[in-house]
Amino acid sequence: MAMSKEEWMRRVAEANAQPAYFGLTWGEFDSLPEREQHRIRQRVTQFAATHIGFWKDCDLSKCRRAKRCCGFLTEAQYAMGYNKAYPPCARKQEARRAKIYAGLEALEGRRDDTPKYAGRPSDREEAE
Repeated sequence: MAMSKEEWMRRVAEANAQPAYFGLTWGEFDSLPEREQHRIRQRVTQFAATHIGFWKDCDLSKCRRAKRCCGFLTEAQYAMGYNKAYPPCARKQEARRAKIYAGLEALEGRRDDTPKYAGRPSDREEAE
């Protein structure tokens, strides 16, 4: 069954009212210019890059001095095709971007490598 225009508009308004980044709703975030959206996404991934320790070998001296990731992509890096959601310490390398993504999951508590179920106690006794 087709959705009425009023129902569709209500759902869009509801989705736009959901929180996004740093006190912005998705509607406010989507209304920002594209570069500002990239800058906000880079701020989010900077937390994970700091957690991983990418500031230690960063090309930017301000990151090394601050002992945290605080760099943003330059116009030249945008033109070279760097991923717009990651800080410059990702260096256009997929492996570093994957580490940053895993760091985000770890910071959010979504990634837990401990086993959820260790088996029955009787299984452990037989193995010993």
